Amino acid sequence: MKCKILLILLASTSIASVSAQKKQQKKTAFAITASQKGSSAWGEVKLVDITTGEEIKTIYSSNDQVEVLNARTGKPVVKKDAPVTSLRTVAKEGATTDLKSRRKIIIRHLDDGDASRTLHFTTTAPVQVAEGLHQKVVVGYRTFNIQPSVQTDKPFSTFSAACAYDKKHERLYYTPMGINQLRYIDLKSTTPKVYYFEDEPFGALTSRRDVGNQITRMVLASDGNGYALTNNGEHLIRFTTKKKAQITDLGALTDDGANSQYSITSGAGYGGDMIADNKGKLYLITANKVIFKIDPATKVASYVGTIKGLPRGYSTNGAVVEEGTTVIVNSANSTQGYFKFNLKTLQAEAITSGEPVFNASDLANGTLLSDKKNKDEENPEEVITAVATSPKTDKTDIPDRIQQNNVAVFPNPVNLGGAVKLSFNNQVAGKYTIQFMDIAGKLIESRPVTISNKLQVEEYKLPKLVGKGNYLIKVMSDANKPLSINTIIVQ
Repeated sequence: MKCKILLILLASTSIASVSAQKKQQKKTAFAITASQKGSSAWGEVKLVDITTGEEIKTIYSSNDQVEVLNARTGKPVVKKDAPVTSLRTVAKEGATTDLKSRRKIIIRHLDDGDASRTLHFTTTAPVQVAEGLHQKVVVGYRTFNIQPSVQTDKPFSTFSAACAYDKKHERLYYTPMGINQLRYIDLKSTTPKVYYFEDEPFGALTSRRDVGNQITRMVLASDGNGYALTNNGEHLIRFTTKKKAQITDLGALTDDGANSQYSITSGAGYGGDMIADNKGKLYLITANKVIFKIDPATKVASYVGTIKGLPRGYSTNGAVVEEGTTVIVNSANSTQGYFKFNLKTLQAEAITSGEPVFNASDLANGTLLSDKKNKDEENPEEVITAVATSPKTDKTDIPDRIQQNNVAVFPNPVNLGGAVKLSFNNQVAGKYTIQFMDIAGKLIESRPVTISNKLQVEEYKLPKLVGKGNYLIKVMSDANKPLSINTIIVQ
């Protein structure tokens, strides 16, 4: 008997050691960010620890001397500047500054971190100059919007808010927000190299102010292909990562009939990031915390839910999978920290220490969503049983608490007005309580159940007033202690 107990203790210690080692391992992601925390100049890439917010390595800096090459030929990309947009006249009343004495107006404005240009024009009318990235000049009763020139050969000209990590080829794909072009950073190269798919349309952007057609989310899916999505949902673009890459505009997404007030094409669906699961589906997490599940084959987007528990004003701009169904999100407008939530509950919690972190426009790490947990985390009791069982031992000698399994709930999803089954396996005989709650944890209904068999399946009919959406089924023991909690989808 002592040997049996010793084996169990050794196995428990071994599992604890493995778990501790996993906790100590850094979980990383690539972040499109700026050189300084709190800045919105999305022109740099850093490798960060997503559990601490710590910067591990700078992948690309705007100060780097980078070799820019054509993705098809490998030849250098020719430097070229886009022409300055013509001054556009807009009716406006009331110039406030009288500068009649200054006949020649000289305006110096900065491009998006890439270039500067000085404009000269002559006028005798009152002039007002509004400072800013995209400057406006008021001359008399007219307003001139001055759009800076764009040096398109700069890797992050017009900045970026969409990237995807290709583990197989060690590349970080991305696209600038104001340029219809797919690009990638070669992470294997000892010297910084960026490749462009030149003269190959990647999106339908008409100008840098065409926010609806900006691409702000991108992911590499389980089929090995990359997917990018415009803000307005009108263009789902697929790109292959093989030697002869292909770029295909799959067209517009459509809403699932059950989406109700949530639409993939509305302003609430703008921004954010995409992640993918191991079954070929994509998940869009918008900047407004709304989640849609996307089937690339049908291009149908289904509303999943809205993330709860994030700080007020915290936008969700970057997202990566930590493991299983746990997702980590960050904000482009907040350095407050990173948060994680489970896709089954959508309840967020802080994971960083409270120290300022790099706010970022996008995250990528290549991990896929999966319902299957790591083997030792899925059921560590099985590992202990396997070690403890020998020709001289018997499984019945293992304590009951080690042999117990959580309650399983199926089918999931379940149809509206239907029923689910709860499988109680190796539970102590006695009285239990089934609690049906909304996703926020508010109790809707409670029913008692008596368990008397080693394996017992109980049918639970959904409450009549329940609508479509995500719900929780919680099982409490006779001592009022939680035994299990499962998320179900009513459709």
